[in-house]
Amino acid sequence: MNKATSKVFHTAKPPEAHEDRNTTVTKPSPLGRKSAIVLGSLLILFVVLQCLLPLRTAIQIGGDEGFELAKATLCLKGYHLYTDIWNDQPPLHTFLLTQILKHVSMSVLGPRLLTSAFALLLLTSVFLICRRLGGLTPAAVATLLLIASPGFLTLGSSCMLEIPALASAVAGLCLFLVVSDKTRPWVAIAAGVLFGVALEIKLVVMILLPLVVLILWQHHRTPTAFLKTILVFAAALGISFVLLDLLIDQGAFLLHFQQTWVSHFASAKSFEYGSPDDHPFEWIILPRNWDTTIPALVGICVLLKQRARKTLLPLAWFGLTFAIFAFHRPWWSYYYVHLAIPLCWCAAIGLDSLCQQVLRSNTRFLAALLGLYCLGAVSWMGGRLYLQIMAVRTSPQTYSSLVLTEIKDFKQFTDFMYADKQIFSFHAGIPLPPTLAVMVLKRLWAGDLTNDKIAAEMSRYKPGLILLANDTRMVPFKVLMDSEYRLVYEDGDCRLFALKSIANKAAR
Repeated sequence: MNKATSKVFHTAKPPEAHEDRNTTVTKPSPLGRKSAIVLGSLLILFVVLQCLLPLRTAIQIGGDEGFELAKATLCLKGYHLYTDIWNDQPPLHTFLLTQILKHVSMSVLGPRLLTSAFALLLLTSVFLICRRLGGLTPAAVATLLLIASPGFLTLGSSCMLEIPALASAVAGLCLFLVVSDKTRPWVAIAAGVLFGVALEIKLVVMILLPLVVLILWQHHRTPTAFLKTILVFAAALGISFVLLDLLIDQGAFLLHFQQTWVSHFASAKSFEYGSPDDHPFEWIILPRNWDTTIPALVGICVLLKQRARKTLLPLAWFGLTFAIFAFHRPWWSYYYVHLAIPLCWCAAIGLDSLCQQVLRSNTRFLAALLGLYCLGAVSWMGGRLYLQIMAVRTSPQTYSSLVLTEIKDFKQFTDFMYADKQIFSFHAGIPLPPTLAVMVLKRLWAGDLTNDKIAAEMSRYKPGLILLANDTRMVPFKVLMDSEYRLVYEDGDCRLFALKSIANKAAR
């Protein structure tokens, strides 16, 4: 290791290590007042940015909010996941939403604040992991870059699954790294429970399990101690996962796991709505986010040059997530958060190394180049955050939505409504038909739903209201609409149809 890279990973105080018969235990330095102040400031910054968003009044922030809130709305009405409501995800998040809506408030603010709390947990865990292996400066930079990364602010404010699941899993990784004595069983048990919670929210965090193996392998000298800890962790994960599933809905997720398996892993059978191959990884996202990508490449080179044990985790994390998501089909934009964490960590390492090089060499050209990058990157990130905030602030709001006002006139006569934007079902307080509440593309590709099946389900339920976008797309149930529905409201964005019998009642 040369002098230019030897100080990239450092701690406030040199770690003390001692060896016993089975393991090598590294005692990390305590968080400390300075680190606590930096972490607190970063969390406050994130909260301040969230306060600029209309969390209470924005009709929709994240693209999948409608699905999650539609499921919770139906659960409040007594319907059950997997049997009544098609669902390809574990039940914990829907259960938490249902409890918040039932016991706290029917406002959308409660579900969004739940995600915000998980986002704070994720930021805290990332900071502690980066500080433990790299020091305070890389930890602060990595956390700041993550806050400013594309879509993180809106995703951390949306009623969606990605942040809650990822936060729980990363907290489990953090626990293994920051606790001084990793050989104690309670550490493996607590981390296993956190991963069990994460998997009960969304199964995608399973990709982080190899990182658990890597961390434990690095901190155990003998195979026996390593295997013992792995078994305790796996047992805690499995038991907590099964117990949560049993407590929430009598094991319904495991009993109906076929819904998840088919939607995620079965080959496409229906091509009415395209196929997963139509949604490849967006390679343009890397050069577009040059403010993180460029220093991340520098950081990766620094880590490869060091060849130290502690450099394995950021490299393995980046390599693992990149290998999976760069070639996984379909690719959705919110998957970027999985890649953003190790990318921001590597970028922080790269920037820290460059700053140290400038201080040591006192080269004006390198200093000017780094200063120019920082000026451009800060402006670019600030502009990106501004656009995220303004996109939500200028989006439709509940208090100014005329169609929501119109729906209220029909609510007392309506048991179900259909909306191609499911979020309107939640704000109107009228559930969607249970079999049509989650109409995701994965379900359509798998053939579980086709245009003929959609038309049949609409004829079966005959929802009192149908809310469609005001465009030229043909709907599978047009024959039903033409014969039994009447247009009762139209503007530039949407069209509202009501059953003729309901339209007549409301007119009286």
